[in-house]
Amino acid sequence: MNREEWLKERKKGIGGSDVACILGMSPYKSNVELWEEKVGIRETEDISNKDYVKNGIESENLLRMLFAIDYQEYEILHEENEIIHNKEYPFIQVSPDSRLIERKTGRKGFLEIKRCEIMNHRQYEKWRDGSIPQNYYLQTLQYFLADEDMDFGYLRAYLIRHLADGKVVREIRDYVIANSRNEVQNDLDYLKPKEIEFWSYVENKIKPALILPEI
Repeated sequence: MNREEWLKERKKGIGGSDVACILGMSPYKSNVELWEEKVGIRETEDISNKDYVKNGIESENLLRMLFAIDYQEYEILHEENEIIHNKEYPFIQVSPDSRLIERKTGRKGFLEIKRCEIMNHRQYEKWRDGSIPQNYYLQTLQYFLADEDMDFGYLRAYLIRHLADGKVVREIRDYVIANSRNEVQNDLDYLKPKEIEFWSYVENKIKPALILPEI
């Protein structure tokens, strides 16, 4: 499908970037604002012309190619504007940055790619000691929910850290989200009913209670 069709299709379900909103854990959007977008009473903000979005898109393929060199044990598949739907609950969906096939075993996995501009110490704290921001972790869980054959996954993060003295530090980090879906099964068991509940609010046009983020 082309990009316009892809954008329309995304509105018909819950994508990876929506997950943190549903749980009240998104720094960008509340669960009520997301509901308003899904039922069509709020226009989704068009961020396609923002520099950080364009830079992320332009970086993605290069980071994917570099991952392929670094991890030759995987076949890397990418289809522009692809959407994967859960077979039982088609509104649970994900647009993969890349799908992975482990060459020796045929196991299916995914690669999520992030290019992140880190402007202050508070933002950097979310990446300390091997951590990743909670909303990014929740986004990766959507791969497992949308495709129940997914068994492992990676996040490749390209961090551009702006220091107080004006210097810029750039680094690429790889995070193993799970070597097996069993490692995240408890999180999936928690998340799936939350998404089903949220979508029932959308279908029935019942406004959910606002979930305030933790301070």
